[in-house]
Parts: sequence; C-alpha cells; structure tokens
Amino acid sequence: LFPFAEYLLHRYVLHARWLYKSPLTADLWRRIHYDHHQDPTRLDVLFGSPSNTLPAIVLLSLPVGLALGGWGMALVSVATAFVLFAGYEFCHCVQHLNYMPRSAWLRAIKKSHMAHHFHNETGNFGITSNIVDHLVGSYYGSSEDRPRSPTTYNLGYDEAQAARYPWVAERSGPARPRPGAR
Repeated sequence: LFPFAEYLLHRYVLHARWLYKSPLTADLWRRIHYDHHQDPTRLDVLFGSPSNTLPAIVLLSLPVGLALGGWGMALVSVATAFVLFAGYEFCHCVQHLNYMPRSAWLRAIKKSHMAHHFHNETGNFGITSNIVDHLVGSYYGSSEDRPRSPTTYNLGYDEAQAARYPWVAERSGPARPRPGAR
C-alpha cells in the first residue's frame, strides 16, 4: 500500500493548490512542499517536520491496522509505517544530495525525482518507487517526454495567487522564477 499512499499524498495533497488558499493550511503547505520546490537543494526543508509527519503517519496507518485485525494489528501497522517512512526519507535524501548512488534502483528514482523538481512537476510523483506513476500514466523517463513546466518551482503559486492568497508569500517571500525564465 505504501507506494499508493506516497503517490496520492504527493500528488493530491503536497501538489494541491487548495492548501495555500486558507490561512489555516497555507503555512503547512509552505513548509511541507512549497519551500522545497522553491529550492530543492535546501536541506532544512528536505525532511518533513516531526509535527507534521508523526501525526500523519499515525492517522493514516492506525485505521488500516484496526480494519485488518484490531489494536494489535494497529500497532504493527503504525510501526511498519514508521519503518517505511524512514526508508522514504532515506530515498528522498539521496535524491537531493550531490551524490550518485551505486544502486541502479536508487539512481533511477533519483533521475525521475530530479526531473520532477527541475523539469516538470506534473509527473514522477513516486519517491521510493515509480510503479504508481507507471500505472496511472504520470511517469516520464526523460525531459524529451514532457514539456518543461513554468510552475516547477512555484507549484502554481505565482504573483497573482500571492496577491489573492498572501499567507505563503508573507512567510517565504516572492515566488522564485524558473531559472532562465524572463
């Protein structure tokens, strides 16, 4: 289930534009994804903050365990989710460091994730696996397979959106344009 949860959260929560439209969720979205896309090399926004990730892990995994077998299975589910999330954070860290892994699998997911950050953010949502991207058609293997996106760095939160929904801009500053954009 983890690749599906990872994909759904990344695509429909982290890349959702509805989170910045409310002052209640704008700072959360800014912290968990916008600042990361603004500068994918910033290590201080590479990892999820404990105040965001720990409750999310428990809230997502606990009901699965309860449905599968009661409180004992719920605890196993939460523990498993923590281990899987540690693997997710490891993969995500490797993808953003100036390091080329020896593992062919880690090199492949790094390449697709870097394309997600520097070419087109509307695909390659998988961090630990691209299987769901392949299944739903959002995977692209190279930059020739998809046009360059003008919103890769700002996730659609441009000057017009900042004027209408100022909460992210107040904390992060103006949106950074794509390198080479005029």
